[in-house]
Amino acid sequence: MPSPVADPAVPDPVVDGIAAPVGSEGSLRLVVDRVAGRTRIVDLRCTGPIQVLRCQYLTPDAPDVASVMIASPSGGVLQGDRLRISVDVGPGARLILDTQSATRLYRMPAGQARIEARFEVAPEGWLEYVPDPYIPFAGSDTTIETAVVVDEAAGILLGEVVAAGRIARGEVFEMTAFGSSVTATRPSGQLLFSDATVMTRDESLTDPGMMADGTALASLFVVVAGSDPAVLRAAIGAERVGASTLPNGAGTWLRHVAADTAGARAVVAAGRTAARLAALGIATPARRV
Repeated sequence: MPSPVADPAVPDPVVDGIAAPVGSEGSLRLVVDRVAGRTRIVDLRCTGPIQVLRCQYLTPDAPDVASVMIASPSGGVLQGDRLRISVDVGPGARLILDTQSATRLYRMPAGQARIEARFEVAPEGWLEYVPDPYIPFAGSDTTIETAVVVDEAAGILLGEVVAAGRIARGEVFEMTAFGSSVTATRPSGQLLFSDATVMTRDESLTDPGMMADGTALASLFVVVAGSDPAVLRAAIGAERVGASTLPNGAGTWLRHVAADTAGARAVVAAGRTAARLAALGIATPARRV
């Protein structure tokens, strides 16, 4: 399984013989456990441009479910940034992890940015992580690696929405590169599945067999043993969306080529609500405050 920690010996990028500025180093270490009938934070460490707002309980029909929001005062990801997120959900704990706003991936003329996330969910645990959309600016170069370790008796919903760029400014697939991978395993090390989304400026992403006229790509992974893709299909009425089973009995997934970011978010939200309702019998939590 890929290491959740970046190699500290990665050299600074060099352009025309000059080392580019080093970006920010940010990290989040979050551990939640079930304590006195509620999911509570038992360990929290933040550094750099990653912060966590206070824990809230926003689900009336499931008051034990904790909602935590990740915030970034920097407003986006810059060249050379190295961000690491590590989240452990203990036995019986249930956590909804959100982000404060869309993640802007700024122009990176001299160095790549890297985001690494690792999520581990213990038996009877539950984790949802559906961040707000990624918006790759023209010239951005970003790699996101997500590793998931989930017990067979646990569940995780993992979503992602990627915009084609700053559409209003005419930036459509002008990023240098955007790569996002997900690898899921059992605690034993058994590989469940691996998936990757890769976009580069050199590819013909507007071809009919690719994104065509779509400007956003939505993905949702429901890593819940025995989940049924029919649940996702019934919840979604959009075109150019598919839902199927994941390998090795891991669960289900969907992918949608959307006309815009709002449409992509709506499909992920509908699938997320249906999957949560089927797995836990819990409706959508109240709006974050």
